[in-house]
Amino acid sequence: LIVLLFASQQSLCDAFTGEKTLLHEGLQRTYWLHIPTNVKPDAPLVVVLHGYASKAKYIMDYSKMNDIADREAFVVVYPQGTVDLEGNTFFNVGYDFHKDSSVDDVSFIRQLVQDLRRRYDLSSDKIFATGMSNGGDMSYMLACTSSDIFKAFATVAGVLMKEIRDSCNTEAPIPLFEIHGTTDDISLYEGDMDNSDGYGAYLDVTSSTYFFVRANKLTKKSITRLENKDLSDGSSVIFERHY
Repeated sequence: LIVLLFASQQSLCDAFTGEKTLLHEGLQRTYWLHIPTNVKPDAPLVVVLHGYASKAKYIMDYSKMNDIADREAFVVVYPQGTVDLEGNTFFNVGYDFHKDSSVDDVSFIRQLVQDLRRRYDLSSDKIFATGMSNGGDMSYMLACTSSDIFKAFATVAGVLMKEIRDSCNTEAPIPLFEIHGTTDDISLYEGDMDNSDGYGAYLDVTSSTYFFVRANKLTKKSITRLENKDLSDGSSVIFERHY
């Protein structure tokens, strides 16, 4: 019995990088999973979500999140979106051209997180979500629906859809980190409340930020201009913190 228990505990910590499947609402969903060699029971879990028309493997490769997971000893999972009628992969956040889609990605990601938690003995209070573009939109959606599972959220070039904002559950604190370029010509920094681009109405970045500032009852703010490490790219970074 002692030998069996020891073997079981070791199996939770075996290093792994590869694609896996999960049956959800009749669909065979896939995801990429990375478990570092140094991960221990009760390790954190980070969910990383790809952009529209992209893939889980792509964001795993270009985000280099596996390297950070190796360094910090956490597990990282990259869910794969489904394919829409135009043949593009997506997470269903309520775009106008997905209004007939019945795919419930919130439910899928919640089930995936719970499955990984049980299977690999991961922490129940150190679970985080982040994503790029459509994956950032999905991170906002998880912030508004699943703060009971996730500790904090980070969106990269993501937007807060008006419908998601209008139904957002803000009863619990929602720690949020937003990264967004002011000249982004796809996920517009100034928003698109008139739905000019056909995705559906979504808020500008400042309004999105202050929605959560008010929801979290934050009253203080600091602004820091970060060191410009590349003077040739025409950009600079401002860090605005609300607390």
